Amino acid sequence: MFNAFRTLSLSAKFALSFSAIVLCILAVMMAIVIPTWQNERLKSETDTIDRLLTNMEHQVLLTIHVNTLYNASYWEKMNLQMQNRLHALLDAYKEAPTKESSTLIALLNEHFSGFTCNAVLRQNDQALYSTHNALEQNSIFFSTQTPLYEQWNVHDKTKKINICPAGDKEYLFVKKIPHSEYDIALFCHTQEFLKSRSEFETTIGFMLKQSFQNLKNQSAGFAYMMWVDGSEKPCDHNATFRKSHEKDAKNYNTTCCVSESSPTDQPLTGTLKSSDYLKAAHEGKPIHHLLPKLDDPSGKLYPALTWVRYFKGSREYPFVLAASLYEEEIYSDLDPIIVKFLPAILIALFSAFGLGWLLFRGFTCKIDRLLSVAKTIKNGNLKERSRITGDDDIGLLAETFDAMLDSLEENIQTLDAKVAKRTLELEALLKEKEVLLKEVHHRVKNNLSIIIALMQLKENQAQSEESQTLLLELQERIYAIELLHRQLYQSTSIKEIAFDVYVSGLVENMRQTYATDEKKIGLHVSIEPVFLGIEQALACGLLINECVTNAIKHAFDANGGKIDIGFTCKEHECTLSISDTGKGLPKNFALERAQGLGMQLIEGIACQQLQGKLNYKNSGGAHFAIRFTQEA
Repeated sequence: MFNAFRTLSLSAKFALSFSAIVLCILAVMMAIVIPTWQNERLKSETDTIDRLLTNMEHQVLLTIHVNTLYNASYWEKMNLQMQNRLHALLDAYKEAPTKESSTLIALLNEHFSGFTCNAVLRQNDQALYSTHNALEQNSIFFSTQTPLYEQWNVHDKTKKINICPAGDKEYLFVKKIPHSEYDIALFCHTQEFLKSRSEFETTIGFMLKQSFQNLKNQSAGFAYMMWVDGSEKPCDHNATFRKSHEKDAKNYNTTCCVSESSPTDQPLTGTLKSSDYLKAAHEGKPIHHLLPKLDDPSGKLYPALTWVRYFKGSREYPFVLAASLYEEEIYSDLDPIIVKFLPAILIALFSAFGLGWLLFRGFTCKIDRLLSVAKTIKNGNLKERSRITGDDDIGLLAETFDAMLDSLEENIQTLDAKVAKRTLELEALLKEKEVLLKEVHHRVKNNLSIIIALMQLKENQAQSEESQTLLLELQERIYAIELLHRQLYQSTSIKEIAFDVYVSGLVENMRQTYATDEKKIGLHVSIEPVFLGIEQALACGLLINECVTNAIKHAFDANGGKIDIGFTCKEHECTLSISDTGKGLPKNFALERAQGLGMQLIEGIACQQLQGKLNYKNSGGAHFAIRFTQEA
């Protein structure tokens, strides 16, 4: 008999084994069934439900208390953070070298980035800038009302459309900046405070749902929390319109409104009226009624019980906790008779274990061996084999598995050899292309050097000063390009160059060409060590050449001055600045109306080639700042 069993398929072995176990357990259980188990089961189940519902009631009370403390502590924490940030901003503003609005905007972004409230910079009660990119001009605080300084101004614009709790308030705190016409306004909405509570309320709902699951695993019942108005009307709750301002929202949640912290968002209430919940909570007895099931599309109603607990609070409408279970689930629960069946169950389990061990001992060892081999193969040892043989399914599976591993190992070895060969070919090809590209940069550099030399000869032969100046400017522009190709030829990279080294060479050439030391003009360079792509580095070099050349030619008198060149790059956002201490730009200067070739080049390179933003101003001299995004 056992020899025949060994030749069966694996599924047949498991089916026969578990069938024997089930038959053994049923035979023992049926022999000791007690006819009175149903009444004991119902009483025990209802008592358990009542105790667990009381536990959930305590959890809700604790949650309400914790939520109150959480709201108070959150407000105090936010208010303290706001005061600290305001003090830090004002201290930094006192130490700032300039007192312009741009300084305040920079400090506002630095100190209030990521803050809950919107920080708004105002001048003479007019909003200039905000950290949330919204100037809040439609708020009553910024239109009709004059807010008070150094305290929170509150405007309640809540529109109540149902019995659901609602809140829509605006909060404003205004701080005057001493000795200036500016002030800082902190503007908040109720919705911004509620964002931080979403995770907290989700945790509450999950905790209550876990508590309810203790009533019965895999239960179709549910627990929920909601506000009721106590009327004789049936519940009309709808989670979709809970906070909606659509025109249909007024038709829902007028008698019952489910809390956002409820374990069930859209509970089934059947024909229960709002007053039924308050009556059941007052009497302390469950409600017997009929409920549909979510998994039954026919709409059939099933007998159910609903327990209710009532909570007193500060809200306008009563708040209740309800838990519903179908009666068939209560009657089908076997918990009350487990103790009576324990001896029989233990006998059945030991019998099933002994029988299963005898039946499966032979081939479970083979399965364990196959599993061990699979784990070894997963860890990288492709030479491991099971070496299991036999005429049954497991033996055939093991032989096939070993053959598959042999084929896999052979294929991997062949593939590795091909990959290694191809890798060597690609490396040789890439090295050859890099050598060719460097040779191209070298030849371009040499050709540009020849052009510069020819132009220098022409400059010496030029008869007019205008021609000499034109040739000199062209030389400087070509030199910026030649210097780039020279560095690419000397660099280990063919895609980017060290921008600080490039600018240093460019400035040194201009210092020698224009004899800035003799003219008492100082050139100061402050460039962060950064690598830029070829196109962006060349564009920046040409911008530096044009700005510095214009400053040397037009900005200074016989007393000379200073030219500062700076470059910073943070998180791929780069800023190139060129400023001088000369006469500055002409009055009513506009770059778009400039006729000079230099200014046209500056605008074209900054806005079109770099795709950046160009800013210029007069402040003790001309100041140019070009901001652009570094290429990846």
